[in-house]
Amino acid sequence: MPILSRIQSVRFWSALATGVVLAACSSSVIVESKFPSPLVEALPVKMGILIPEELYNYIYTEEIRDESLWTIALGDANVAMFKPLFTKMFQETHNVDTVPLADQASLDGVLKPTIEKFEFDIPSNEKNKFVEVWIQYRLTLFEPDGNTVVAWPVSGYGKRELGHSKEDAVQRAAITAMREVGAAIATKFAQQPQVKTWLAEKQHGSTTGVGVATAQSEAVN
Repeated sequence: MPILSRIQSVRFWSALATGVVLAACSSSVIVESKFPSPLVEALPVKMGILIPEELYNYIYTEEIRDESLWTIALGDANVAMFKPLFTKMFQETHNVDTVPLADQASLDGVLKPTIEKFEFDIPSNEKNKFVEVWIQYRLTLFEPDGNTVVAWPVSGYGKRELGHSKEDAVQRAAITAMREVGAAIATKFAQQPQVKTWLAEKQHGSTTGVGVATAQSEAVN
């Protein structure tokens, strides 16, 4: 075999072997699930929902010593959790691309979810049989003019027993953590002091507006 052909052959098999090793030393998880709609009374506001690209495309990577390179994709699950959640939580929801809003009178506020932290732990010995996942999101509520009302951190924790697959256990633990986040948002968002004040102001403003319009109508008649 000519020397050049030998060199090319060696390079080919070396590249192939490297690819096989990398594939063998990596773990990929795509978190997918359907999330239950919360049984809550819708808040009487028109809310803009701003879901940033990084939330749509969120991928967490971590190289674990003596283990492998882990890649965990949460983008689809984020959308599957937040869209139906916000639809149930507010009287009206509208997707927006930016804040401040061009038409500031059209909506009462804008809500933007982001991921702040993602951590997971997998068993490193035979005594530990559980996978754990921690996720922290941040919900930022804006006025239509872009002023921040509140930036609220909300966390979730999931723990699942290690079964036939570490990847499957990580996915199940992540879903549990996300469901805990969704439940916390549905039941505790309106209880935050800044949100309570904001809601009261919006309701008072709406009532005042109706009263003024009624008074003007009666004056004309």
